[in-house]
Amino acid sequence: MRTRRLLAGLSVLGALAGEVRAAGDVAATVNGTPITTTMVNQVVKGAISGRAQAPGSDEIAKLSDAALASLIDLELLAQAAQARGIKITDAQVDAEIARQRARFASEQDYDKAMAASGLSRDALRAETRKTLLVKQFVETVVWKDVTVKPDAVRAYYEQNKAALGGKSFDALRPAIERALLEDAHRQAQQAYVAGLRKTAKIEQ
Repeated sequence: MRTRRLLAGLSVLGALAGEVRAAGDVAATVNGTPITTTMVNQVVKGAISGRAQAPGSDEIAKLSDAALASLIDLELLAQAAQARGIKITDAQVDAEIARQRARFASEQDYDKAMAASGLSRDALRAETRKTLLVKQFVETVVWKDVTVKPDAVRAYYEQNKAALGGKSFDALRPAIERALLEDAHRQAQQAYVAGLRKTAKIEQ
């Protein structure tokens, strides 16, 4: 799971204000925890930030649905992490925010991006803490026993040798291992979240 981008296309969503519910509306609840339309809109704004052309209403609707689904999954994982007793320290939050800030050319650019995002400093800290919480949980619990067997790496190479440009197995093995592991991680996370959804009380 990643921190939502701060740069936001406010003018785009402003022009499409009729396509979304009023900010502050509850879009869903996850075991009683609300996910607001404001949160959904922030994810959508991050997705369309920097586009030369504003998306149409159909795309906005699809992006909003995808954003809500991702926020529900994030909340489910955060709740599972809290149930396991996983905690994120203030120092970890400070370090991550500093890392994000360092991506900007100047403090003024960072402040401008913060203003555009609509996130307060407190909201940014809360969001960062949740993101780090989920990241630690996924890496230490969900992915704990996920591995890629050498036979699978060799089989992938043999099945795709022609498309891989004829390079040797030894040259391509690290890249194949990474790709297969990423795929295995994605599938493990999807399966874990699907299990959480079965027992959770989600209202939309």
